[in-house]
Amino acid sequence: MSKSAAMLEIGRDAVVLAGGIALVLVTPWLNTSGDREVTGSLLVLGLLLAGTALWAMGSTSRTSHWVHLIVGILVLISPWMLQFPAGVDTADLVAVVVGITATAAGVLGIIAARRAHARATAETTRRNGSYLAW
Repeated sequence: MSKSAAMLEIGRDAVVLAGGIALVLVTPWLNTSGDREVTGSLLVLGLLLAGTALWAMGSTSRTSHWVHLIVGILVLISPWMLQFPAGVDTADLVAVVVGITATAAGVLGIIAARRAHARATAETTRRNGSYLAW
């Protein structure tokens, strides 16, 4: 992995981490109309998102892209999946924005990983010659 690709990787993970931290820090101040389920679910999803970002930063595993994608989708659809009550529009908006951001980071990471794999495969094939050129 080149240095610029590694920096982009860390940048995507940092954006996901920031989104998770923002979700955790903002949740107590959101107007959730005293609904503990909404507050609790946003806190848990924010902690999960921040935890997966820290895991991604500390490992060489690229399954983290898929985890960002899945958790991002969960955060994105949480207002509808968990049926947030009426009047918690700010909580809905925060969940949707953080979810879109994490989902986009996951998709961009998957695309970058596939392109890097394709480039490495093409380079290996070029260096070793085609398997069909016996």
